[in-house]
Amino acid sequence: MKYVSMVDHYDGSTLEEQVNGWIVENQDILSEIMDIEYTQIGNTYLATITYQEKE
Repeated sequence: MKYVSMVDHYDGSTLEEQVNGWIVENQDILSEIMDIEYTQIGNTYLATITYQEKE
């Protein structure tokens, strides 16, 4: 498994768009997306994608 994280320091409104963009850009190497977790700590929004690469 591998992980990638993305951060938004304002209102989190672009985070889902960033996640979807990353998935589209990397679809040729992705075998499976295991999980996408969104977390908020104050005004910091974090998305962590757990995935497996193709062999």
